[in-house]
Amino acid sequence: MIATSKDILFLAIGGSIILLTIFMCWGLYYLVMILKRVHITVKEVSNLITSIKERLEKLDGLINTIEEKIKHSASYLPLVFKGITELIDYLKKRKVKKSKKKTTGEK
Repeated sequence: MIATSKDILFLAIGGSIILLTIFMCWGLYYLVMILKRVHITVKEVSNLITSIKERLEKLDGLINTIEEKIKHSASYLPLVFKGITELIDYLKKRKVKKSKKKTTGEK
């Protein structure tokens, strides 16, 4: 079987090729696993960014709604203030009338 040094050389080269193939397969397996983890991580980050975008859009909608309500209610504030001042004036006049009736003795 092993007759010459040439046969030993061929056996050494064959063993080296087999070891090289095993190490390349092992390296390729780990490379694929790393790429799989990177893909999963990128997918999770993408989902997180989408979730954050949706929350920011909801927050923006809430802020816009509050802003619109404040603008609309601000247009009614002068009317409310005028109504309150007229109510206070009415109550003051009524109090003055009651105090005049008490001092004069009228009913």
